[in-house]
This record gives sequence, C-alpha cells and structure tokens, in this order.
Amino acid sequence: MTPRSPAAAEARTRAFLTELLAAVPIARGQGTAAERLAALERAALFTPVFTDWPTPVDEWLQEGCRLACELGRADVVARLELRQAVIHMRRLALDAAQAAVDAVQIPATSPTAAADTAWQIATQARILVRRQGFDAARALLATITPPSRDTWTAWLPIVARAELEVEAADHGAASATLHTALEGMPGELVEERIQCLQALGFVLVTRGDARTARRHLDHARHLLRAAGAWPEVIQMNLAVGSLSAAVGDHTAAQRMFREAGELCRRYPRPQLEAMLDIGVARSAAALGAFDLAAAAALEAARRYAAQGSVVGYVSMVVFVARLYAEANRPAEAYRTLATGLAVARHRRWQVVEDLLRKRIQHLREDVVGAEAFDAMVTAMLEERRQTSAGSTAAN
Repeated sequence: MTPRSPAAAEARTRAFLTELLAAVPIARGQGTAAERLAALERAALFTPVFTDWPTPVDEWLQEGCRLACELGRADVVARLELRQAVIHMRRLALDAAQAAVDAVQIPATSPTAAADTAWQIATQARILVRRQGFDAARALLATITPPSRDTWTAWLPIVARAELEVEAADHGAASATLHTALEGMPGELVEERIQCLQALGFVLVTRGDARTARRHLDHARHLLRAAGAWPEVIQMNLAVGSLSAAVGDHTAAQRMFREAGELCRRYPRPQLEAMLDIGVARSAAALGAFDLAAAAALEAARRYAAQGSVVGYVSMVVFVARLYAEANRPAEAYRTLATGLAVARHRRWQVVEDLLRKRIQHLREDVVGAEAFDAMVTAMLEERRQTSAGSTAAN
C-alpha cells in the first residue's frame, strides 16, 4: 500500500535501493556463485532505470546471465532477459525490446513459470501499446491467467492494462486500475510505482482534479529523489510546481521551482530551464513579488532569444511590460518594451518589432496617456544623456 507520507516513502525507498546496490559488491567479494547470482538478479530486477541516466543495471544483467548459464539456471536467465526487454522498452528501443521478449525461453519446470509467462505476455502487450497497437495489446492481455498476487510479477499485467487504458484515453478505467496497482503492488517495484503515480497524476489532470493530481505527482517526485534520478526530479518539480500554481498555492509553487532551478545548475536541462523561469515569474506575480517575477521572466526571454524562439521571447517581454504597467511603473514597462524592440531589430525579427511597437503605442495612448508618456520618455532620455556625459567626464 502507498505510504501516507511521501517523505517516509522516500526514506524507505532510498534505504532499499542502497541495500540493493551494496549487496552486489559484497556478494562478489565474499559470496558463493549462487549468492552472487541471487544478488545480481535482485539488483537487476528491482533497481529502477531511467532514460539518459547512468545505471549499473546493464552490467548486472550481462554478468548475471553469464553466471546463470554457468550454474544451469535457465529460469534466472529467462527473468534477466525479460528485464532486459523491459529496459529496452523504457528506452523506446522497441525493435530491440520485441526481439528480446520474443527470444525468452521460460523452462516449463521452473516453479515461477506461470508468473514469468504472464510477465512475458504483459511485456509484449506493453510494447504494442507503445506502437499504438491497442486492439492487439488488449487481446494479448486477455490471454493471461492471473498469477497469485503474492508474487511481484502478478502486478505487471495490471500495470500493462493501466498503460493501455491511459494511452487509449479510457481515463475512468485507467484511474481505477492505477489505484488498484498502487494500493497492492509490493514496495520493491519502485520503477513501476513511479510510473503509476505519474500516470495517475496526469489522468487526474485531464479530469480536472489538480489537487489530487498534485499529491500523486509529488509522491512520484519523492521516489525519484530516493532513486537519485535528478533530471526526472526536475521534471516532477516543474509539474508539481505548475499544479501548485494552478490551485493557488503559489508559495509551494515557488519552492518547487526554486528546487528545480538549483538542480538545473547541477544537471543542466536547457529544454526545461525557460519553463521553470516562466513558472517562477507567474507564481511570483500572483504573490505580488513583481521584481522577482520580472527578473524570472526576463531570464526566460533571454533563454528563448538564445534558442531563436520568437514566440517564447516576445511573450516574456510582453509579460514583463504588463507586470510593470499593472504595478503603476510605466517607465520600466516602456524600458522593457524598448529593449525588446532593440533586440528584435538586431535579430531582424520583423514580426516581433511590429508587435512590440503596437505594445508601446498601447502603453502610450491607453495606459499612460500621450502627453504624460512623451514627457516620461523625454525625462528618461535626458537622464541617460546626463549619465553618459558624467561617465565621459569621469574618464
């Protein structure tokens, strides 16, 4: 059952994963061949794997398969090969996943043959779901004889059914299946629990229940922290922060975005950093922290300009100008728009130039008033001239 406290789940999961990691070198150094194989199998099966993040699992699988062959443990070979197929699937190497799962030979005499066969069929169905083969996946899952839920493999067909329902947009059924999986699956299925929590969160978002979705995604975030999968944590911080802002909890949103920003400095994710700045800007604006909001939005604008994203850039410049205008700081609003216009002219973004000129015109005529605006700009230019003259005299 899912622990009530995400922090408690994080601590328990971290301890479990640390034990898995430590067991392999201990068994290598002190254990018999059978003990080494048991440690390798357990670590390879239950250590979560994430795309584009280093993992020792591939090495453990190779070593475990060699040792299992030497010891005549065809049943262990089959389970390790099934795990390899799942890892290929997670990395979206679907041809390799299909080839791996098709090649698995489960010994009929193995005491876990029925459970392993159900796992094999469920993995084939999951690969089909990722290929959008929903009808074929549904037909495969219907052939599974459910193993006893006393075994961890019994939960994999349930996860496969949930994936099918999510991808087929059967959100009501998916929600029920995911709840069943999360309430019953054993704690060692860390990888599957994270996926189910994320899937349930996003299903609930589509159903308009942002508060409950936030709770499940935050739980997934804690488990990802326990696994040390920091790029994945960043994405969950962004999701939880965005949902926090959506339900009006802007203080929590700021905390999530701040943590994500700190992680981005250690594990750069350029594709997410502008989105994090936007999240900070919007939640800070809701809290009335206009300077923080403006700084974050201008940083997002800088990132978008560096990426050549015209839409992202202009939307952030306009956002900052509107913030200043609403805070009755028209000079800063104008300065923001004028600077944005200069950058657009330098980049030869004609459409951005046209849009920002219109925003300046709106600020002049509809917000400040033409006479007051012209006086403000004249004063700003005079201040700049005097500052420039003073700087020249000092030199």
